Amino acid sequence: MFRSLFPACLTLIASCKAVDVTNTNNPSIDQLTGNPTAATVATAAQGLLITIRGLTYSQGAGIMGREIYNLDPSEPRNVNGFLVGPLEPGGFGIEFSFGAAYRGIRAGEAILTATEQLESLTAAQKEAIRGYVKTMQAYMFLGQALVRDELGLPIEVSATTGGGEPAPIVPKAEVFAHIVQLLDEGKTHLNAGGSTFPFLLHSGFTGFTTPSTFLRFNRALKARVETYTRNYSSVLTSLTESFINTSSGSRATLDLGAYNVFSSASGDAVNGNFDATPRALVVVPSFLNDAQRRPDNSPDLRASSKAAVSTTTLTQQGVSSNLRNTLYTSASSPIAIIRNEELILIRAEARWFTGDKAGAISDINFIRTNSGGLAATALTTASSDADFTTELLYNRRYSLFFEFGHRWWDARRFNRLATLDKALPTHRIFPYVPYPADECLARNPQPANACTQVPGV
Repeated sequence: MFRSLFPACLTLIASCKAVDVTNTNNPSIDQLTGNPTAATVATAAQGLLITIRGLTYSQGAGIMGREIYNLDPSEPRNVNGFLVGPLEPGGFGIEFSFGAAYRGIRAGEAILTATEQLESLTAAQKEAIRGYVKTMQAYMFLGQALVRDELGLPIEVSATTGGGEPAPIVPKAEVFAHIVQLLDEGKTHLNAGGSTFPFLLHSGFTGFTTPSTFLRFNRALKARVETYTRNYSSVLTSLTESFINTSSGSRATLDLGAYNVFSSASGDAVNGNFDATPRALVVVPSFLNDAQRRPDNSPDLRASSKAAVSTTTLTQQGVSSNLRNTLYTSASSPIAIIRNEELILIRAEARWFTGDKAGAISDINFIRTNSGGLAATALTTASSDADFTTELLYNRRYSLFFEFGHRWWDARRFNRLATLDKALPTHRIFPYVPYPADECLARNPQPANACTQVPGV
């Protein structure tokens, strides 16, 4: 179903021989700010696909949100660092792709600057590139906004590197407003972007390979972002322009969406969430234990299809599990960026909190019956917001397991971090991750809280 184009020639505008790219995994800003060509712009634009592939957050945030454990005996800090803490700048795992995300955002700025200079591109092609780049930048900002949460982020990113003072860190609300602005600007550009992109998108974006269809991906991301800010009326508007689809409850329909793709081909990357043995990655035991039962007393299909009991129990520092991850069945399994199943659950949330409780229940039941094989929910239009939230978070836990760290973000935004698993009394739940040490050292004075220990609770 999915095929990676990464090992192949990464440009549509010119032949492979005409493109001088030293490292396609890290698009060169120098190539774009020096003497850019349409071919280097196209290659750099495709390079953003490689950048976001490294920003899945599924493992780190999955551990923080107690979806999985990494019990690799050669790296005990996967337990000590993420489950015990405290988290501190310079500590294990604090990076959370901070540098990679900002390199990608800066590369996006360089692409936008280079695009302005090129007379060989048509006006529509330039608009298509702008819409694509701003959408990708929004996605890169979003991951860091979720990891750092109330600490805020720098949002002024230059197309050049080095020199000058670090960009100021702005509050969380301003960060999310900037992400929304990028997505809305992206929409305007895409609407003027003509019928084709002047570069190729890989097979993980099947169905979103033209400016008009990529706009549906842009709107889906905006619906996700506005869910975090509780701007539910905007969520519903964005969803009408997205790829949300309830015409069928089939697995294929629920899985419609955009994906990061992998392969074992030379020069490509494999899915690091695949752990066949298993040697390290295991599912938190409560994932199967907490699964609701179907009418025949078998567990929720989302649990039984994504985790299986293994004959091997892994143990590290008092943490044990014999549940093997079966969501990713090979080293080339794709990882979802955003899927239709998530959009339906987003709509359920937005409908409930805008007063359409019957519509929300209908969406919840669509997912419960078609994805989970469960009976309809016990919710009614007279149910409390707290009861709805419990039902929503149950379905998001099982529908979106090990995709993007959803359980961590969800528990935090609904003030339910205390409900996450603690395998031992010494374990802590962390609300966010501080800034990396390098970023802290570059700032004087250092930002309050962003460069101090996070003890957890």
